[in-house]
Amino acid sequence: MADHKKLLIIGLDGATWDVLIPLIEGGKLPVLGKLVKNGTYGALRSTIPPVTGGAWLSIATGKSPGKTGIIDFLNRKDRSYRLCPVSSADFKGQAFWDYLGKINKKIGIFNYPMLFPPYRVNGFMVSGVGASPADEITYPPSLKNELENAERPYEVSIYFHSKRYENPDLFIKDLNEFLDKFEKWVYYVVKEKEWDVLFLVVSVTDWVQHILWRHIDEDHPWYDPKTSPKYKQEFIKFWQRIDEILGKVLELSCEDTAVFMVSDHGFGPNDQTFNLAKWLVKKGYMTQKRSINRLVKNYVYKIVNKTAVIMAKTPVFGLMEKVFLKSAENVLGTNLMDEIDFEKSKAYCLGHTIPFGAIYINAKNEKEKKKIKSKLIHDLKNLSKDIGKKVEVQIYEPKKLYSGEKSDLLPDIIFTINDWRCVIIEDRFDRPLFEEKPFSTRHTGTHRLNGIFLAYGPGIKKGYRITDAKIYDIAPTILHILGMPVPNDMDGRVLMEIFEEDSEFAKRKPKYVDPSYYRTNIENEKEKLKTKIKHLKMKGKI
Repeated sequence: MADHKKLLIIGLDGATWDVLIPLIEGGKLPVLGKLVKNGTYGALRSTIPPVTGGAWLSIATGKSPGKTGIIDFLNRKDRSYRLCPVSSADFKGQAFWDYLGKINKKIGIFNYPMLFPPYRVNGFMVSGVGASPADEITYPPSLKNELENAERPYEVSIYFHSKRYENPDLFIKDLNEFLDKFEKWVYYVVKEKEWDVLFLVVSVTDWVQHILWRHIDEDHPWYDPKTSPKYKQEFIKFWQRIDEILGKVLELSCEDTAVFMVSDHGFGPNDQTFNLAKWLVKKGYMTQKRSINRLVKNYVYKIVNKTAVIMAKTPVFGLMEKVFLKSAENVLGTNLMDEIDFEKSKAYCLGHTIPFGAIYINAKNEKEKKKIKSKLIHDLKNLSKDIGKKVEVQIYEPKKLYSGEKSDLLPDIIFTINDWRCVIIEDRFDRPLFEEKPFSTRHTGTHRLNGIFLAYGPGIKKGYRITDAKIYDIAPTILHILGMPVPNDMDGRVLMEIFEEDSEFAKRKPKYVDPSYYRTNIENEKEKLKTKIKHLKMKGKI
């Protein structure tokens, strides 16, 4: 790398300039303020839908969901009615760090979402959200012991959906205790491990906004003038602590380290809930199985839910929660797959996560499919009549939006209501069709399309505002900075506008190659180098 010895990439899950810029302008975040002032920044447009599982994969690979087949934490792997979790199998061999490893760059990946199980890289890897610390979460495996020696025991996440966080004070307490450990693990890998390129992901920035958004937004229906100002101050303190951690990480890095900062999506209020499963049944698209047992289970679910809310206010629940929830699951013993008669359904949902709605169509042929889709789009556009409330529905057709060999695995329709502020549930028939309230007290903020992008360091423009950065552009830009060609199956572009005009980055035109380049040319070059070294040794010159 010509201008930099190292490249540090920091991922702040769910970060949005809507929150950060006011804090920067108020003098609350001096480190971020310095980076913004002396670097390039702007919005980073996420995947559609803006969901962690798909977005982080697109950052790593530079590919859209049409090529990854991933839009969520759970996705179809084939044409069946089954959803499978995203895993490292979806990353391996096509992430930018895999390409860099082939040119002997030392790679560090820390706390990367859905990157489980970890796999062999030229450096180290620590799995993030989606993994359990009880499993093997590091490569090499010995790294887990190193981290636990730095601060034990190792934790991956806080389950912010937990009923115990009906009490926000308890959440803030657990949040800070988690950060006490997390920052020590971060400092350890930055300072003690060898790396040329290090990608650190901070997931806690997402969780805190899901829970505390109602307290920072005075227009939110659940904002409480009596209690919310207190939690808004805690929210500000949280971001100040993140700012301090960022400052320490930069201190521990080399002076000429280039810095990228990205988020997988933005954030905004959640104050509405729509029940897609219920709507599809009501409109005659989806057929629900008739079952007395289902009615009993729905009743039991309500009892269990009320009990959990009461128990969540007691100290003992934190110790018993996993046992309690597991027992509840055993009692209920059902899921969406048990509820739907897929063969009789014209269209159906599969239980995707709540930031968006996803509809799949059952049809014998393309003509029938087109007819069903047309009617679905018409009905969605007129959703206001069904729910008795004026709403705006934004509709996307993934197969038109994305091209690629896996586009056929994507839903036929993705939609959002009121610009992503209304969450859409797909796996509950017992909840109302539409509610003028958030999904829960632990989910009062939800995802938006615009995340953050920031670049800082030698060769990067100072005080520049970028306006057209997309999540797929990160991987190609990283490869270009490191002097490497970009695989031509990536959907992103090199963000040339972020470079100073006289920098090497700006003078060097992006080079695009077939992905096989990294499998053949580089291996051939390595073999040639080995042969040359061998001959020099035989001649006694080295």
